[in-house]
Amino acid sequence: MDCQKRSGFSVIELIAVLSLIGILLAIGIPASKKLLISYQLNGSARRVQTELQNIKMRAAAENLAFQFAYSAGSGSYTIRRDGSVFVSKPLSEGVVITQAGTVSFSPRGTAGSNRIRLQSREGGCKQVVVSSTGRIRVCNPTGCSEDC
Repeated sequence: MDCQKRSGFSVIELIAVLSLIGILLAIGIPASKKLLISYQLNGSARRVQTELQNIKMRAAAENLAFQFAYSAGSGSYTIRRDGSVFVSKPLSEGVVITQAGTVSFSPRGTAGSNRIRLQSREGGCKQVVVSSTGRIRVCNPTGCSEDC
């Protein structure tokens, strides 16, 4: 008799591999969604911080007052120059501002101190803190209603 060697996979081997891939995907997809939401919150906080730095420098360069205005429950913010709306910009999807307020920058570089509280749809929180001297920083509060 002529014996031929067959190469390939059996049906049982294919089912085992596909089951293993399914289990890994079931574990990995929810974890990647949480990671994406965390990236969106961090990105929004950094974007707000950068925007505040930019309008602080523009206030000094143009010798005009600038304001960063935001409202509670909003996914966007507005920049005003000399009291009129200059531009409105959105935050990342799923990130909202939890408290209304404004941050004003004078031409001398000083600011009206305030906190911009950001929250993701999963409950993660970040704060962008502006001091009266114009220092801008991002911090992680222990709870969304607490200061850091």
